[in-house]
Amino acid sequence: MVKRVSVVGAAGYSGAELVRILAAHPRVEVASLFGSPGSKGCAFEAVHPALGGRSGPAVVPFDEAALRASSPDAVFLATPNETSASLVPSLLEAGLLVIDVSGAFRLKDAALYQAWYGFQHPSPQLLPRAVYGLTELCGEELDRARLVANPGCYPTSILLALRPLLPILEEGMPVVAVSASGVSGAGKRADLAYSFCEVAGSYKAYGVGVHRHEPEIRQALGLPAGSPFAFVPHLLPVARGILSTIHVSFRTRVSPDEVAGRWERAYAGRPFVRVLPPGRLPELKDVVGTPRAHLGSAPLDGGRRAVLVSAIDNLLKGAASQAVQNFNRASGFAEEEGLS
Repeated sequence: MVKRVSVVGAAGYSGAELVRILAAHPRVEVASLFGSPGSKGCAFEAVHPALGGRSGPAVVPFDEAALRASSPDAVFLATPNETSASLVPSLLEAGLLVIDVSGAFRLKDAALYQAWYGFQHPSPQLLPRAVYGLTELCGEELDRARLVANPGCYPTSILLALRPLLPILEEGMPVVAVSASGVSGAGKRADLAYSFCEVAGSYKAYGVGVHRHEPEIRQALGLPAGSPFAFVPHLLPVARGILSTIHVSFRTRVSPDEVAGRWERAYAGRPFVRVLPPGRLPELKDVVGTPRAHLGSAPLDGGRRAVLVSAIDNLLKGAASQAVQNFNRASGFAEEEGLS
């Protein structure tokens, strides 16, 4: 069985990675590709350097009538949050599977969108229907999903490390997640702060206490707003990749072998999470350009505390390849189809 798919936002960083993956997916036919309304568009092979020599539809300015005319079975939205929020209702009414790479359907509380995203959500009734697609930690709800909210890149790196360890964390003790991302995490933008001369040779924290991924992480961890959790994002002078170091406290002394064992049990049979042996910590160079996450830990205070380290490619496991994992599961395909 082959699924016809469309990508909206195909010319952005995450969208281009989606097109690259889908163009080589053995169970996919790319039905149509769209840029932003009013954009100039481009040829198929111009979307991503790796597509040279392949044939496919041109990227054209978005038009919903044209999208429907291309008869897709599924639509990937690599679009701004408000754009996704406005498009999803009609796409669902048309019976399409929607994989949304934006943050428009990640939060269950509609009131949080005004506070963290700066807009009033137009379709709060759809928020409970959206499956939060952290693929490795999803059950049957993903297999029957029609709307998948692809997790953010920072939350993916943090949650993969933290979620399996929640039962052994010391209640009430602070959890501090320090995450550093490559500049592509900000998307394509003409902004001085993200120009080469401003970023090269520098390293800085930003969005501390106000980053929109914080409520997403709290929601996925079951942490109320007042609980002692700190998320500190940083900008790295590299193109892509996220390295997260997460400081935790345990109820009792915990060995590195027990941490690794809990991760291994949680991700047994999952092809895109690798647990490093005790004594090794993840590095960006080992995950950039891959759909994989690497996890490692270092004990502190005789095992009462630890630093958890997680590394992913923000454009792949943090966006496009995870979106395809979710598409595969929701379509009844093997999770690694088109990604291995």
